[in-house]
Amino acid sequence: MLDLDAFVNLHERALFNFALHITRSEDEAEDLVQETWLKCLVHQQTLEPMPEAKQRSWLFTVLKNRWLDICRHRKLEAMVSSQSEQGYTPPASVYQLDAHLDKLPDLEREILRQKFWLDRNSREIAEDLGIPEGTVRWRLKCAMDKMRTYIEGDKRRNNVHPD
Repeated sequence: MLDLDAFVNLHERALFNFALHITRSEDEAEDLVQETWLKCLVHQQTLEPMPEAKQRSWLFTVLKNRWLDICRHRKLEAMVSSQSEQGYTPPASVYQLDAHLDKLPDLEREILRQKFWLDRNSREIAEDLGIPEGTVRWRLKCAMDKMRTYIEGDKRRNNVHPD
């Protein structure tokens, strides 16, 4: 079993510094680090056999992905708030889309985010995530298929006929 005290002592400072760098806020950095440790508790059996460098990489990736999720949610909330102030109420599908994105596995959500939010190609995504380009394309296809299934399910539940 992973010695959590030693593990935290080994990585905490670097993880906090990274969180502080990307958030520019001590409070948000502390929250991100705490969320990362919670995820670490859940996945400690996965982490235990990994070499130290991969464990550290895993921690930083989890922290970065959580920060990107928070930023994405804030951006959506700001857009909705701005539109509400102008008298516009977004359709429920905007909220449903965000909820469906949250259902995807972390890797698929990250690939979608990089492809459509950051406008990256599969080579750039593969380099960033450290996986083969073919895997990026396959995971992108899987993510798109899942999103399509979720959206079609919403249409059926709401008695809306697909176009």
